[in-house]
Amino acid sequence: MQTEPLAASTGLSEPKCPFSGASPGSIKVGAGNGQRPPKVKCLPFIGPIKQFTGDVIPWLEETRKQYGEAFRFPLVGNELTVLCGDDAIALLEHEELLDTYKSQEILARALKSKLPMTHSGPNHKYYRKIHTSWLNRQLERQRREEIVKTVSEHVNNWHPGHTFDPLKESQSQTVDVLSRILNGEPFPFTSKELSTMVHTVIFATYGHVPLWLALNNPVFLKVAKKMDENSMKLVRRVRQDPEFAEKTLMGQYLKVAPKDDLGEWKDEDLKIVPITAYLAGYDTVASAAAFMLYQLLSHPEWLQKVRDEYNELTREAADGSVDPMKQKVLRAIFMETTRINPPGALVIRYANQDFQFKGYTIRKGSEVIIQISSNHMNEELFPNPTKFDPTRFLEDDTSQLKRTILTFGSGAHRCTGAMVGPLFSQEMVSYWINHFDLELVPGNDKPRIVAAPFTQPMDLKVRVKGPRAVA
Repeated sequence: MQTEPLAASTGLSEPKCPFSGASPGSIKVGAGNGQRPPKVKCLPFIGPIKQFTGDVIPWLEETRKQYGEAFRFPLVGNELTVLCGDDAIALLEHEELLDTYKSQEILARALKSKLPMTHSGPNHKYYRKIHTSWLNRQLERQRREEIVKTVSEHVNNWHPGHTFDPLKESQSQTVDVLSRILNGEPFPFTSKELSTMVHTVIFATYGHVPLWLALNNPVFLKVAKKMDENSMKLVRRVRQDPEFAEKTLMGQYLKVAPKDDLGEWKDEDLKIVPITAYLAGYDTVASAAAFMLYQLLSHPEWLQKVRDEYNELTREAADGSVDPMKQKVLRAIFMETTRINPPGALVIRYANQDFQFKGYTIRKGSEVIIQISSNHMNEELFPNPTKFDPTRFLEDDTSQLKRTILTFGSGAHRCTGAMVGPLFSQEMVSYWINHFDLELVPGNDKPRIVAAPFTQPMDLKVRVKGPRAVA
């Protein structure tokens, strides 16, 4: 089959890679010689499941050194193709080659709503604008008082000697903040109920099992019914109260006319908006916060720098409110934390057509995993890359380095909460460490890193030593 450069075949510009070492000309449409990426030596059928469900970055780095920037392997009977490097990240800009349509179609069937189809397909940009025009810096600024109040309510029971799991605590606080800011109500479910919903839906979407099998668990059905009933109440309130609708993510959908291929929004479609809000932050925002707390308590010199900066900003603020965008040290720690332990190191896409990557053929329909953390351990960009060193992001010009940290994805399907997600993480952690003296509990002071499917720190325990006086 004849091949041609991406620009010539699509009418679009070549992928724009953020680094000078990228070579977008290596991406071409067509099967070429048909040679597929090399297959990783691993257990048949099962594949490298232990490595892939743990701290995956060290394994990815070793595999890249051995096989190059394109390789494939089985994982519980399904073949996955992994693409790494700048060219792979550049591919995420082009939906004509890689898309999320298949996963969104499954999600739509699982949730019995056409709304997931707004996250993919020909009208994706139209609907994406709904999110990005609302989920922005201004939203965090306008609702900061409510965010801080929510976090403070959660820590009211933090007395000396109180011990907590930072991941579970951050998940609980994250979904309550998201629920209040995006849905206009305190989080109405238990953490166990939400975990059941989130992980069942993820498994149904990406688990390669029949939907009837994934979704017919009696526990899940009970939780789904409870969430449906609550969501339908929200839909009715949003439709009846324009002032309330303006303050909710669901209300933003009602402000624009649906495209012809989807028709009018029905209540059944809109009811999943609150659930997708929880799906968006339950793992990524919460995991980032938990890893941040671990790094700060493991590096007391950086903890003190964050507190000194916070005290100074508190004295300068007329109302005592500290803007997380001004907490440069804390933001550098967020970047360095998510460089070493990104909640999302990989994103899943599906090939829309045959194309060549680095001379290998990626076949239409292939499940493709892009390593968005490709440069996190790049020794040229980050000398001594395994060392925790936030000074990397405190230099005069760190814009190029910051562009390598893609915690919330990249390209056409980058998470629409990529602006507010980091701010929510920083708000939580800032409040914890500046209002309390905390310590890691010996014996539970190092995380066991698990990908389920997002990277999370497990088995950590933190103890409250006592409250702190804020300047």
